[in-house]
Amino acid sequence: MTRPMLTQREAATACGVIRSTIRRRREAGDLRGAVQDEAWGWLIPVKEGLLAARFRLNAPAGPDLPAADSAAGTGGHRQEDGHGQGDDVAVLRAEL
Repeated sequence: MTRPMLTQREAATACGVIRSTIRRRREAGDLRGAVQDEAWGWLIPVKEGLLAARFRLNAPAGPDLPAADSAAGTGGHRQEDGHGQGDDVAVLRAEL
């Protein structure tokens, strides 16, 4: 039975970190069982490497993109939706 191995890029994606984090941890010796393959580059074993180093697989990479109707999705400006929120935003802005 072969153990699952991931490239540094795949490991970074699976763990929700950037590739340099995986590279630094590998270089520090934290990812046991990592081997260099001529065709694929560095391969990191999932169980002995990533999980043993306390990485979480399928960890979120960062915050979700804002919805189109949220304040962040409208360039930071809340759109008037018929409930008087546009007026509330104007009052808050005036206070700033």
